[in-house]
Amino acid sequence: MLVSTIGIVGALIIGQSAVQAGIVSPLLVIIVAVTALASFTIPNYNLTLAVRVLRFVFMFSAAFFGFYGIALLWTFMTVKLATQKSFGVPFLSPVAPASDASMDVFLRGPAYAMNQRPKFLFTQKRDRQQPVTRPWSPQTSQTARQKSKKGKGKQ
Repeated sequence: MLVSTIGIVGALIIGQSAVQAGIVSPLLVIIVAVTALASFTIPNYNLTLAVRVLRFVFMFSAAFFGFYGIALLWTFMTVKLATQKSFGVPFLSPVAPASDASMDVFLRGPAYAMNQRPKFLFTQKRDRQQPVTRPWSPQTSQTARQKSKKGKGKQ
């Protein structure tokens, strides 16, 4: 706890002196401070380290090439993630190769309506769950009413 406090105080002193010396602009100090504070919200430690490295790569790219460096690096990262595969499944699978079957990523329907697994998983069994009686489903209750009406007429 004491180490992080000393680090924050040290960063404030160094940032203030860098602005007063004219080495960096105040806006840059604010942006770096906001990104540093935002990195504390990431719960996974390994992901925090990866984001920290990427943050420095983006800062150096912006320092040398400006906005074009950021845009070029962002494009490179997007292409790299879109071409990656994990266990034969594309890394951005629900989003990148868009298909109508994987649209439940953005707007999810009720659980009883999602009967099949997404196509990008390439599973042997397409059914997500066994067929069960769903009294809360409008189709099931309507079918049950029709069957009960037919059953009463036969007696």
